Amino acid sequence: MIEEYIEYWGLTQRPFHLAPDSRMMCITGQYFECFERLKYAINTGKGGALIVSEDAGLGKTTLLLKLINDMKERYGDAFRHAFIDHPTLNSVQMIAQITSSITGMTVGEDKLKNLTLLKNALIEAKEQGGKSIIVVDEGQMLCDAADILQELRILINITHNNEYLHTFILSGQRALWHTIKGMPEFWQRLPVRYYFVPLKAEETKELVQHRLKKAGAVESRDIFDDDALEIIHKYSKGSPRTVIALADLSLLVGYTNFANKIGFKEVSKAMSAMSGQGESLPYVKEDQEPEKGPALSSVSFVERGSKKSRKHLNYSEASLNTTPMVDRDMKTVHERPVFIAIAIILCLITGAAGYYMASGPFTEKRETVKETIQKIQKAPEAPSVQGKEGAFDIEALKDESIKKEVSEAIPADRGEESSKVLNISNQGKRAIVVAYAGNIRSAPGINYPRIAIIFQDEKINIFDEKFAQDGSKWYKILLYGDKEGWISGSVIDVQ
Repeated sequence: MIEEYIEYWGLTQRPFHLAPDSRMMCITGQYFECFERLKYAINTGKGGALIVSEDAGLGKTTLLLKLINDMKERYGDAFRHAFIDHPTLNSVQMIAQITSSITGMTVGEDKLKNLTLLKNALIEAKEQGGKSIIVVDEGQMLCDAADILQELRILINITHNNEYLHTFILSGQRALWHTIKGMPEFWQRLPVRYYFVPLKAEETKELVQHRLKKAGAVESRDIFDDDALEIIHKYSKGSPRTVIALADLSLLVGYTNFANKIGFKEVSKAMSAMSGQGESLPYVKEDQEPEKGPALSSVSFVERGSKKSRKHLNYSEASLNTTPMVDRDMKTVHERPVFIAIAIILCLITGAAGYYMASGPFTEKRETVKETIQKIQKAPEAPSVQGKEGAFDIEALKDESIKKEVSEAIPADRGEESSKVLNISNQGKRAIVVAYAGNIRSAPGINYPRIAIIFQDEKINIFDEKFAQDGSKWYKILLYGDKEGWISGSVIDVQ
């Protein structure tokens, strides 16, 4: 029996189970290349392979389990394997566990006897036309265990008729790569190597869609919109494990809110839950206070209903695309007010647009302003028109061509006063977002509406700075070319 939130999305099984599941593995990109290299190592008898990832959670274990399952299907009983996923053993225990896995027998701790049993079982598999592999996962735990690594190195030397009897695969995180490279005698025995890096945005999208399809999602229905997938990618920083965890929690949030699709709001709430922040968005500390203006992620919530009434909801595909919710016991139909539905649609569309524009590069318009300012500074009359705090009176410029260029560079919606004066007191200052994410507001202060979100490590140009009424410092930046926004100094590092 699967959970109700899985049924709600029209799925037949859990798409985002955190435990390694080779059936859900998306073999594309770097995973396809690594998978092919491993099969090459096994089929050509190369002896050993080294698989390393930049960080934890990039899918090494799942890929290795996929490899084992494929070998089982191809060679049947003639395939032997050992998979050691907790390698903090001494050399005797290590050999005993490998021998037990390959032979299928319960063995003691006589190392010499176990090595003999192991070699005989490997020869038997080879004579049957099969293959054998020995996998040691989480190899970074052996970086300080030189004796165990040497034992594993010697294990590769089990040969028969001048051929390796098995393929030894050592897998782990970044530290393992440097450790093995510092052991030339071991490095040379692992000629097939692959290094995993975090997923790109397109790979994250492909991973989520692949798992949904495997779980029974209807191909014509997009459960996650593009903005939701982009936020998931940025939050996860390309880690498949985090992608899977956040996507699964987003499905649950969407279920509790009776959503028809996972979008900006659902992923934001899931991020908050994963960050331990409850219902609030974990972007800036000041946001723990209530807002006076509406935020892009603020939408009306539908009453979740009792456990009893939820069990009587029709979770068919048709019901997911309609707003009325039917309680079969009460024989009544509860319709959401039209204005709530309209508000949700407008908020999601605006939020998606705001996020997309804020997360992208600050475009050509900003560069135009910067180049124009440089021209003003070089103009002969610059000192005479420069006012307090670096502001220039545009009307006082004598060069008509520069005046026209400045006027065109300044956004028309800044008002009459600001259209005549260009404040460049902070031009040239740069900042980087140091918090995981930061809210960009329409004016300096947490009580002003949020108009966009910017994520950690993104670099921004600063054009002005002010203190809010509560004494906090805020900086003005340009969004998507010409829109002004303000970001709290608590979430950025001014360079």
